[in-house]
Amino acid sequence: MKKKKILFIMGRYLPGYRTGGPVRSTKNLIDALGDEYDFRVLCQDRDLGDKEQYPGIKLNDWNKVGKALVYYVPEKTFYKNTIVKLSKEVDAIYLWGCFDYYTIRTLWLRKTNQIRVPVIVAAMGLFSPKAFRIKYWKKKTVTTAMNVLGMFKNVYWSATSELEVSEIRQQIKTDISNFYVAEDLPRFVEDINNETEKVVGQLSVAWISRIAPKKNLLYAIEVLKKTRANIFFTIYGSIFDEEYWKKCCDELEKLPSNIKWDYKGVVESEDVVGTLRHHNVFLFPTLGENYGHVIQEALSAGLPCIISDQTPWKDLEICGAGNVFDLEKIDCFVDCIEKYASMDYRSWRKCSDIALKYAITKSNGRINNNGYRKMFDNI
Repeated sequence: MKKKKILFIMGRYLPGYRTGGPVRSTKNLIDALGDEYDFRVLCQDRDLGDKEQYPGIKLNDWNKVGKALVYYVPEKTFYKNTIVKLSKEVDAIYLWGCFDYYTIRTLWLRKTNQIRVPVIVAAMGLFSPKAFRIKYWKKKTVTTAMNVLGMFKNVYWSATSELEVSEIRQQIKTDISNFYVAEDLPRFVEDINNETEKVVGQLSVAWISRIAPKKNLLYAIEVLKKTRANIFFTIYGSIFDEEYWKKCCDELEKLPSNIKWDYKGVVESEDVVGTLRHHNVFLFPTLGENYGHVIQEALSAGLPCIISDQTPWKDLEICGAGNVFDLEKIDCFVDCIEKYASMDYRSWRKCSDIALKYAITKSNGRINNNGYRKMFDNI
């Protein structure tokens, strides 16, 4: 049977890695279902912050990358003619995100019948209340204008949960039948134990993500500022927002003497799990995630996760793989950090092993039971 052709349109893709979640979500999806569908990707020719294009690629043409074909265009040149041309070669278009200019351009082309194939928009957690509050008036103006112009009419939406569907519907005018629930797919989890040392009264804490307000690094710093234990805090990730990073640095310099910190920059996607295995716990008080690949990767590295309640990972505490707290209760985060710091190696190692087993179970379940097949087959 002929494979259905799906075109992903996104800002960056492999070999890029600095934008984090979208690249990993796309790669994991292609790895899992690439034998069943003909996946194609339209993206920019360089990673975030790079001045040069990826070496060895063909511009404005198809490149074989893993199980997909990738069409690279020069930075910020998602031209109308390119999008229309590629739309004629596929059965559906899948847009990663709602507020990027290439998404708005594609939706306008669909609205004006220049694109005639179905279009799906991945919400990517952008409509969670705390995430939508960031640059609220800009986002509200854009969504209101697009609603008025009817740009969401006959457009499908990909959400990771029924909760996310309800969050999208608070901002977007479209029919409820246009929603599909398809959880982000994780990367394969290797059954390798975390052998990091653990000394009573000390704790190695990792934070990894794009450095931007949504990821809430400032809050993590405030948590550590209130902590009495001896903490080694390591920050990884690309500086997405320079002004926000400056605020973080100002607060990092104010940390008490019992907190040592280091910024180690960007980690390539394939090295994330191995890098995290050098730490004891993962602290991630994010303002909102539709999945949270870094949480899955931290668990895969055997790190108990201390996270906000703004992610789908609601059952960490029940399963013994970490802790989930309301952001209004910062003392809960502080107490949790101190609880892990007080553990001896044997107690921490037990938590670490549970986190890894939880990651393996969750990963296998998501890959085997996902909503993408239903979505791609029905549209």
